[in-house]
Order: sequence, then structure tokens, then C-alpha cells
Amino acid sequence: MFKRIAIAVILLTMLAGMFVKPDFGMAQATDPESVPATFPPPQARYFPETGHSAVNYFLETWKNTPNALFVLGYPISQPFIQESFTNPGEYYRVQYFQRAILEELPQYYGQDNNRFYVQGRLLGRQLAQGRENEEPFQSAADPGDGSWIEATQHTLRNDPAPFRNFWENNGGLSVFGYPISEQFQEVNQADGNTYWVQYFERQRMEWHPDQPDPQYQILLGLLGNEARDANDFGNKQEFRFKQPDEALPSQFVYGWNVHLYDEGTAWQDRQRVLQISKNAEIYWMRQQVAWMDIHDISGQLFWNELDDIVADADAAGVNLLISVVRAPSWTTPDGSNGMPSAEHIPTFAQFMGAMAERYRGRVQAYEVWNEQNLAHENGGVVANADHYVNMLAAAYDAIKASDPYAIVVSGGPSSTETDIPTIAISDVAFTRQMLTNPNFRADVIGVHPGGQYNPPDTMWPDNPGPGPGWQDSREFYFRRVEDIHQVMVENGWGDRQIWLTEFGWATANNTPGYEYGNSTSFETQAEWIIRAFQKGRHEYAPWMGAMFLWNLNFAVPWKYEGNELHEQAAFGVLNGDWSPRPSWHAIQSMPKD
Repeated sequence: MFKRIAIAVILLTMLAGMFVKPDFGMAQATDPESVPATFPPPQARYFPETGHSAVNYFLETWKNTPNALFVLGYPISQPFIQESFTNPGEYYRVQYFQRAILEELPQYYGQDNNRFYVQGRLLGRQLAQGRENEEPFQSAADPGDGSWIEATQHTLRNDPAPFRNFWENNGGLSVFGYPISEQFQEVNQADGNTYWVQYFERQRMEWHPDQPDPQYQILLGLLGNEARDANDFGNKQEFRFKQPDEALPSQFVYGWNVHLYDEGTAWQDRQRVLQISKNAEIYWMRQQVAWMDIHDISGQLFWNELDDIVADADAAGVNLLISVVRAPSWTTPDGSNGMPSAEHIPTFAQFMGAMAERYRGRVQAYEVWNEQNLAHENGGVVANADHYVNMLAAAYDAIKASDPYAIVVSGGPSSTETDIPTIAISDVAFTRQMLTNPNFRADVIGVHPGGQYNPPDTMWPDNPGPGPGWQDSREFYFRRVEDIHQVMVENGWGDRQIWLTEFGWATANNTPGYEYGNSTSFETQAEWIIRAFQKGRHEYAPWMGAMFLWNLNFAVPWKYEGNELHEQAAFGVLNGDWSPRPSWHAIQSMPKD
């Protein structure tokens, strides 16, 4: 393989997209803190060969590059912010690959299907710097056979080396750029042999006709490796070999479901809820919001207390995941509060867009519906997955138009094996139907696993829970999330992250159907919650991105209503008098890296 030390000054260009980079008129960041956050979706693919994950839009670019493993190679770093070599004082988020360096340019996000958002550096040009006066790099005359490229005044042909065929079959202009030299013979510094080579804006091709495998007859330079070594980056933290749980696409989210409405009642104290959460070092909350309470038939939107909730959470430094549920009766086909009818999907999208615009930068994520595989979430009959996907896609586009940074979560189906449309549809089946619909759009996949009376490490049938009852179906287990992830893998969504927007274990309660909680002590609840967080953060990395416990404070309103043993209260980590349960203390003490 060709080896040459790359000079530290490396020019910037695109890897994916057209040759000429557009200028949309936004200045580059001039200090590391000014580099904008990465746009959603968070996604990752871990490569044990190098101990790194290709993540987010870097991964998207990798997947969209023909023969990416051969052309770009494996990732050799995690993303980090780096000052430009050619323009000191400008900063970019970059990720190094064996044969390329990719970088984010946020000013190009949202333009031309984001194809300019991640771009590559002109490593081929940098490699050839200082050789402009050598004959192969001087402008060539047009031979009149169609091989001459005016932009760089060099030819691209298959004589003697078949570089043109390789160029055309492996990404062409968007991957290699134009040729910046003619074909010529050069000594390979690694093996001392002489080969036909040609330099391109982003790469160097070398012909090895004696290789028995045609795939390896043309080799590309390890220009990303060389840039790392030339700048002595090998010992930097970002380049260190990592395990999957160290190579996440974004910071892991620890959260819980909360009740923040009803300020001014005898029992509610929103500031207290926020402070209790922060005292436990939990800075994400999931709050359900009823669409029907805001959107009037006249078309007017009355945000009311939601404005105060968002303002208070933002002031407290707490991130919000808003779960939108329950349509206004005037938007549904039967007058219920299930999903909107097809003709009112645009109405729903308009509402979601207005919400995202109003709370831009203060609400970090939106979940579109809740447990949509249950009949009672749709007026008594489960809506088919295609209808839900149409609703989700319309909401996704509207949210992104208002707030590109907002994370859109698909509604988490309830864990069940029931397949009776008037009751429920299997969450596995419903998820498969969603993901096979080409219109499906979401940044992350919402999931609600089971739990019942089963520890987080158990699973039917190989390692069932202790019983009695709630043992003989995978729907009753926390590890149900593994089944959902397998469906994602099978349908090409395995790189996307899962967010558990509800999970937990009930304790003693008086609600029919939740009797399993009567066998779970407060101490056992705490133990299982912590173990679940550990599995999600470490064993399910990097595809698990967030876990929202059900719940923080629902026992408080239920105590006021006279039933502190309601199942919603039984799942909580606070008692009805605001005192913490053992699970709250355990969460407070839990490492949250």
C-alpha cells in the first residue's frame, strides 16, 4: 500500500455531492464553542476492526458512498472539533476514516437533501502540494478523444491503467474528484516497487496488475491514516480504541416520565418536581400533551399551561420530550379522541409544526403518539400501521421545517402478543409494518418494553422470570426491546437508535391487571430499575440512546385523589407525600456517563 507522510495543511472540500461547493452565505465557527450541535438523527455503526463507530451524518455519508469500506475505509476516530489547517481560526466537527477525513458544515444543512452537510477534505490535492511543476501535474493538451477534463486540464482514461473504469464504478466525481495529474510511474515508498499511479483531488490510485484478485488491482492511499500520523494524533482521546459503549453517536439520555401540569392545585408544585429531578441528576423529562386540549375547532391554538411548563423546564436547564396524544374529536372519523382521520393528517401536521416553531430550542424532542398498537389509543380499534406512518411522516416534515434540531421519535408501541384489532396488535408486528413502509420517517424509534414481575436479565423461554404468572410470553420482559431491535436490523434500520420512552416496574397496587406489582418490594423495584439502566447504557450500546423511566411523581396526584395504590402511583419513584422511594435514591447514586 502506498505510504507517504501528508503535510499538516489539509484543504477542505466535499466528499459527497457535486464538484463545486455552493455558498449559502453563513460564516464558519470561529471558536470551538461556536460549532453547532450535530443535526439529528443520532445513529451509529460500530466497527470492531478499528474500535470506532461511524455516526450520525458521517455514517449517512459512509452508507451513501459506493464500496465505502474500500473507498473510505473504517472510522479511526470518534467525531471531534478541530481547527482548520488551511484557515486557522475556523472550527469544524470532523471524523477521520482510514482513507478520508469528513467534516460537518452546518451552514449547508437543509440544502439539496443535505448532500453538502458532510464533506471531505481534498487530501489528494494536499498530497500533491509542491509538485505542480513536475511534468505529470502540468496541464495536459486535449487529445480530442473525450478523456480530457477541462476543470483540471487532465485526462481520465484506461491506458495503461484502468483508472477510468475504477473511477466510474466507485463513486466518480463525488468520491474522488477530478484528476489532477496524468498517469505516470512512481515508486511506492512502502515496498520500493514502481507502479502506474494517478492523483485525484481526493485520492491517489495505484495499479497492481499482478494481483490475482481484481478488487485489489487498484489500491487507494490510506490518506486519513497518514493525516492522523503526520499530525501525531494517534494518542489523542478521540483516536483511542473504544468499546461499543464508548462509541455512542450522542450523549446517553437518562430521563423519566413526569406530571408537570396542574400548577395551582393543592397538590402540584412544578418547581419542586424540577428540582427533585435535578437532585437525582436527571435532566430529561417526558411529558404527555393532549392535542385536543390545545386545538380548537375554530383553528385557534390555546397553549395555556404548556407555555409555563416549557418556560419553567427551560429555565431549570431540563430537557423535554413532548409526547403528543389524543386528537380533538372534530378531527377523528368517529368523534373519539383517537388518531386523526386521513383528511385531518394535514391538520395534525400543522399543529405539530406550530408547536415546534413556538418551542424551538426549548423542547428538544417530540414523540408522535403513544402505544398506537392499542385500540384504546384510537377510539376502540387499532389503526393500521400505514395510517400511523402517514401521520408520522407529515408530523416529521412539519417539525423539521420549524426546528431542524428537534428529535422526532416514533410512538412507542406497547409490548404485547395480542393480535385482536379491537384490543391490540403485537408490537413486533406493528413495528415491522411501520419500518417496511417506505414513507416511514423518524430520527429514533420509540419502544415500550414489558417488565411485569421479571428481572431485566430474564427472558422467555430460555431464562424465564420467577413467577408465578407473567412468565410465558416475551411481551412480559424488559428484554422485549431486543426483539424490536432485531426487526430494525432485518429491515435496514439497525443503525438508528431506540429510545425507551416508557419502562419500569410496579409495586403493590389495587388496579386490576397489575397484580404482578404486589410481589415487587420497593427495594426490588430499585434493583431492577438500576440493572435496566445498566443494560441499556452498556450492553445495548450503541443502538440504545435514551431511557425514560415510568415514572417520577404520579403518586402525588393519586394520593390527593384518595388512591395512592393506583398502578400509576405504584410505578413511581416518589411516594404520594413527595418522599423518595429507594429507587429514587438508587437513581441518584447511579453513574450517568
